[in-house]
Amino acid sequence: MADRPARKTRTPHRAQVVRTDRLTPHMVRVVLGGDGLADFHAGEWTDHYIKLLFPTGGATYPEPFDMERIRAEFPREQWPVTRTYTVRAWDPAARELTVDFVTHGDEGLAGLWASQVQPGEEIHFMGPGGAYAPGAEADWHLLAGDESALPAIAAALERLTDSRAD
Repeated sequence: MADRPARKTRTPHRAQVVRTDRLTPHMVRVVLGGDGLADFHAGEWTDHYIKLLFPTGGATYPEPFDMERIRAEFPREQWPVTRTYTVRAWDPAARELTVDFVTHGDEGLAGLWASQVQPGEEIHFMGPGGAYAPGAEADWHLLAGDESALPAIAAALERLTDSRAD
């Protein structure tokens, strides 16, 4: 059996909810901020994503938050539940990270959280990842996706608009 590549170590970040805004009946925008974003860096990609870490079953994790330590010391059923979300916007000057969530009423973990979360509440996340940015040199682009892809599509369109204005 081939050796598996080592898991890329991602730095966990802690953020506080700054504000929320219901964009549509089924989409909520959550803006995260705080000192835990001081080391967050988003590069040139328009499909940046983060992995939100939701505590399970009332678990309390040691500080500083360390996923490797949690995996070593906690039973698997108490590990945080991970959900991947596109970064809609990152404002490094304000240290504000914007994430849009599709909601399905009382179903789903992250959408329900986004619908109920209050300013000041904290969440941990890993990231960012990402690898795509539309090339301004292309004559045209086809961007398609379901409602959960809208933040990435919007970020790509904004980048194209900005690059063509130059």
